[in-house]
Amino acid sequence: MAREVGRSRKILIVGGGIGGLAAAAGLADLGFQVQVFEQAEDFREVGAGIQIAPNGSRALQQLGLLKEFDKWSWKPGALVMRDAFDGEDIVRIGLGDEFVGRFEHPYAVIHRADLLGLLLEACRRNPRIDLATNSRVEKIEELGHGVRIRLADGQSVDGDALIGADGLRSVVRSHIINDGPPPAPKYIVYRGVVSREQIPDDVWAPEVVMWTGPNADFVHYPLRSGELFNLVVTFKADRELDPMDIAGSRQEMTAPYASFHPTVHRLLDLLPADRKWMVTDRTPTRGWSRGTIAVLGDAAHPMLQYMAQGACQALEDVAQLVEQVRATSGELPSAFEQYAEKRYLRTARVQFSARQMIELCQVSGLLADLRAGYFGSRTQQQLHDGIAWLYSPHPGERFS
Repeated sequence: MAREVGRSRKILIVGGGIGGLAAAAGLADLGFQVQVFEQAEDFREVGAGIQIAPNGSRALQQLGLLKEFDKWSWKPGALVMRDAFDGEDIVRIGLGDEFVGRFEHPYAVIHRADLLGLLLEACRRNPRIDLATNSRVEKIEELGHGVRIRLADGQSVDGDALIGADGLRSVVRSHIINDGPPPAPKYIVYRGVVSREQIPDDVWAPEVVMWTGPNADFVHYPLRSGELFNLVVTFKADRELDPMDIAGSRQEMTAPYASFHPTVHRLLDLLPADRKWMVTDRTPTRGWSRGTIAVLGDAAHPMLQYMAQGACQALEDVAQLVEQVRATSGELPSAFEQYAEKRYLRTARVQFSARQMIELCQVSGLLADLRAGYFGSRTQQQLHDGIAWLYSPHPGERFS
């Protein structure tokens, strides 16, 4: 019966990343014909690993994608914040039986390409989904009976609804919210994946580890069955950044880590330095939907990576959107409005929390001492209590 909700109507999705492909799979399962428009030459994720907390796994389960996800993910034993100078742990959040028992899913990490790949295969298996690459959307028109998009090659495509999953500089967001370009980036990121064989045995660790120092941090963790190792550096820029200038250099990458622990330097030597990313977010806002148009993921709520929730919140968006479409029996304007109303406060809290977390991570001196004292006095239960609002399946803990 769920497949009758779509009634053979067509939904257009702009953006073929994690959010866009997950939305295509979920909505096609309700009977909609779905067309996905990706501006790149193919569907791929450039980057490294991503973290999927229990709330992200819960969304994948709702979408029927958890079993395939589990085949590709690594389950770390702890989240560790480590002092960048003396190498001592500041805090260690256990992810074992107590954690899983409370939050109903393990904490997982996965290569971006593996997550996108399983979503892509789910879409390719569904005959209701049409996937188009080299398809850059330039204009959106709202029609009395639906929407029309115009592509850079002059083609026009009509649909009954439109979903923008087209990232930080979303064309769809510009159409319905029109709040200008995102703020200039303030942080530089270098990231990459190396083989297990390249990691010395005394350095390899099964946990998600963040080395924290003033204005910089370094994160590493295994991927797949431990055959890969993910490396990510993030530091505050000392100049105004051009988002289009992605050329990296080893000097730029290593300079903020000059006084970090020798272990960090051993790992930095393995990290490619030819490509960099620059990250920013937006101030939270409402208005993610208008009529039969809605946005999700980074198009709706771009966030810094310091709560490790970018992909999780996009997947939660999709799960909520699909649920509202099902609950309204396919009344799309109502479904889109309810989806946006149910999601914006939660994602706003994650956005603000990520801003606070980077300030907590990249500190020195007295603030670092205060941080160590605070976390040093916390029990595992208290640490789990602090993240229950985000990870828990129980609504009562959501805004505790």
